[in-house]
Amino acid sequence: MNSDSEVELLCTPPEIRQAANDTIQNLLPEKSQNKYKTVYKNFQDWCSNKNIKSFTENVLLAYFSELSTKYKPSSLWTFYSMLRSTLDLNNSINIENYSKLRAFLKRQSEKHVAKKAKTFTPEQLNNFINEAPDEKYLATKVALIMGIMGACRAAELHSMQITDLEDHGSIFMVNVPNTKTKIARKFTVTGNFYTIVKKYLNLRPTDISQTIFFLKFQNGKYHSHRIGINKFGAMGKDIATFLKLPDCNLYTGHCFRRSSATLLVDAGGDITALKRHGGWRSTTVAEGYIDNSEKNKADTANKIYSSITPQPVSTSTKYMQQTETETINLQNSAPHIQFNGCSNFTVNFINK
Repeated sequence: MNSDSEVELLCTPPEIRQAANDTIQNLLPEKSQNKYKTVYKNFQDWCSNKNIKSFTENVLLAYFSELSTKYKPSSLWTFYSMLRSTLDLNNSINIENYSKLRAFLKRQSEKHVAKKAKTFTPEQLNNFINEAPDEKYLATKVALIMGIMGACRAAELHSMQITDLEDHGSIFMVNVPNTKTKIARKFTVTGNFYTIVKKYLNLRPTDISQTIFFLKFQNGKYHSHRIGINKFGAMGKDIATFLKLPDCNLYTGHCFRRSSATLLVDAGGDITALKRHGGWRSTTVAEGYIDNSEKNKADTANKIYSSITPQPVSTSTKYMQQTETETINLQNSAPHIQFNGCSNFTVNFINK
């Protein structure tokens, strides 16, 4: 504890300190407050065991160096972000100015190749939706449809309410009000997807008072218990297993969201449409969700090839060009008709 903090502790009444502390805790993200507090406490315990009473850059470097032997770089950045907030709120220390610490974390990231969730192709999605039996997989199909059409996270599917769906006859308008980035989104469900979601709703017993949209559905029957968030995380693996795809474990809870982003871009969507679709603020983060699909590779190759190699003109194209040329020539030599009075007229051919 620094001298300024000691002076403040002595001069501030206990009830004022408590009120200030309660206010500080409310500044942390509501959903993950406990995680922030745990990370902060772990750091405090480490400092206590090492008999450390200051939070200098060297102290933070030693701490994260030790953590790097146990955790992957993505986790280190998470701990850094949480400590940055909690140390600033509780100790008025801004570790964002610790350039050596940030350099260390970046170096750790350079050595690590992250494994991203695999994505589904349009053919694989069609096969599952058309071939998987509804008695067992209807809820999974609906979750897949929502995840793909709305780029939904597992937590967003888990918290979805019946009131989030607006039925417009042949279209569902779906609201996603509570998101990780605080950006509310909307998306639509149409066509055969609408029919599948409608079937899932129609089978729902009228005596269930639950407003949660996703309830357990097994052996063709509803249960009053909601589907757990971990089940949503495992649905990608379940689909991959049904389709007998390799590396089923890589179809994690993020595969719906990544598949959605990839499908949109492969269909011609630009980065603005992608960020709006997934609710991403950062272009870099949004681009990280796009899988380098076979279609994307083929489209890129075709564009490069077409710019280098002259494309042959087909017979039908040549015929159309010849017809257009003959039409133009005929128009240029067409007769100009001039009326002279009511009954006589002359015809003059004008060459243009």
